[in-house]
Amino acid sequence: MKKFFSLSLIFLLSFVVLTGCAGNQSATTEGQPKEDVDAVTTASIVSDEAAFTKAISKDGTWIIATLNDLTFDKELVVEGTFHNKGKASNDVYRKIAPYTQDENHNITESFTITAPKMIIKSPNTRFQGGIFVGDIYVEANGFNVNKATVKGNIYFAKDEYKKSFEVSNGEVTGVTEVKADTDVVAAASINITDEAVFKKSISKDGKWIIATLNDLTFDKELVVEGTFHNKGKASNDVYRKIAPYTQDENHNITESFTITAPKMIIKSPNTRFQGGIFVGDIYVEANGFNVNKATVKGNVYFAKDEYKKSFEISNGKVTGVTEVK
Repeated sequence: MKKFFSLSLIFLLSFVVLTGCAGNQSATTEGQPKEDVDAVTTASIVSDEAAFTKAISKDGTWIIATLNDLTFDKELVVEGTFHNKGKASNDVYRKIAPYTQDENHNITESFTITAPKMIIKSPNTRFQGGIFVGDIYVEANGFNVNKATVKGNIYFAKDEYKKSFEVSNGEVTGVTEVKADTDVVAAASINITDEAVFKKSISKDGKWIIATLNDLTFDKELVVEGTFHNKGKASNDVYRKIAPYTQDENHNITESFTITAPKMIIKSPNTRFQGGIFVGDIYVEANGFNVNKATVKGNVYFAKDEYKKSFEISNGKVTGVTEVK
């Protein structure tokens, strides 16, 4: 039985991974040149989140394939320099392949990788055949989306990286633009999709900006606390932003999402709630709270008159009262 499993694994690696690489490959290792067998040993087929995270690291492999959907609550970092088929004499190349294919290289099934964001630091990385849900931040040349879909934005740390970017029979649903300040990436929680991550992100150990791409519902109070700075840089103004919305390349809001909770307590100074809807009451215990292009379906209460005087509504609405309590 053990021998049979080993032979089956070799066949799976050869068929799924090698047929997905450049050039026509045999479906088994029998009769293959040594270089093709080497390609198998330097590849990773993963089925869980921990193995995927390890495989995309600088200590990982040149090609990473998965045969199922994967979901992460933290950012993914693709880093390290690798070569096609794992051979140093070949071109620099890395491939993420969440799909299966037949003997004619036709994709038979695509899988979805979901994460708040994925940072591409490996040069000439190709995302092929699958779906990525979240934003991608590119910090290397040669990123390529091939026969794949990115349900989110792609941001480039330099114009050079954007110029070397290609989409081949693929799709990016959001923007593809240069976003030079990579410190913003490291200091932000972007594309949150679940309640636990949102609560952590608004805590004193969280991030300066918290964005979500779907509605969130809580049965307990939310507490926004801690002092943060614009873009996560200590030299910038004190500022925090909760952003339950999506926008286009011109910063026009395209879709708003709803956060529902019994109440939300604002302890972080200069917090802005922007672009979305909050259902519940908000209790403000800090200066500079702002509702911008957003709706609060409830009341806004202030612990001090000082906090109320510093409160602003910019193209937004509070359906209930705004008063000191």
